[in-house]
Order: sequence, then structure tokens, then C-alpha cells
Amino acid sequence: MFTEEEFLKALSAFDEIIPDPIEYRLHYNDLGDIIMCSYQNHPASTQYLIVDQKIYNNYTKYRINVAQKKLEKVVFDLGISVKLKRSNRGYAVVKNHAGLILESNEEHKDIEYYEANN
Repeated sequence: MFTEEEFLKALSAFDEIIPDPIEYRLHYNDLGDIIMCSYQNHPASTQYLIVDQKIYNNYTKYRINVAQKKLEKVVFDLGISVKLKRSNRGYAVVKNHAGLILESNEEHKDIEYYEANN
């Protein structure tokens, strides 16, 4: 059994372990589509951008401008917006999960409806 002093002495004999810095990469194809992400064990690829962790975690919101080798934010807003309200008719959805719209041939035990709120 070691005393605390012996343990600290033994521990000081080891070199300080410094982890390798993490490098976040977005790999892309010739069209600028992001085809893979890596932060360690990087593949042998020359088409990648180094980004921060925030962009890495949200890579689906970006594409690559290949000519300039820069990120471009993808605009998903088509300018179309329909506000919905609960109703007794309209779109059938899974209860408490309004994003799960049911097709006309689908059945579910808990259904609620939403319709356009003009």
C-alpha cells in the first residue's frame, strides 16, 4: 500500500499527458455537398474544411462553395408558412406529436386533428 506522498512522487515521474487538439473537418465532394464529418482518425482526403465545434454539430445547415473553399449557409425557408390550430377535422396526426402526420390509409390509436388557421 502506498502513502499519499509515495503516490504523488510516483505520479510526478510520468510526463504530462497532453491530448491531441481536436480538429473538426467537413469533407465535401466536387459539388460542395458535405459527404462526411470527422474529428479524429481523419481519412486521406484533400477536400475538407476545418470548422469549429458549433458548425460541426450543425453541418446539415451548410454547404461548401468549392471555388472559394468557404462555407455557405443553406436557406431552408421557402417563404411558405401555414399556421395550424387544433380542430375536429383537417390533418390527422399522432396525438401530442403534431409533426407525425398520418396518411389516409394509416391508423393509430391516438389521433388528433389540425387545420389551417387563416
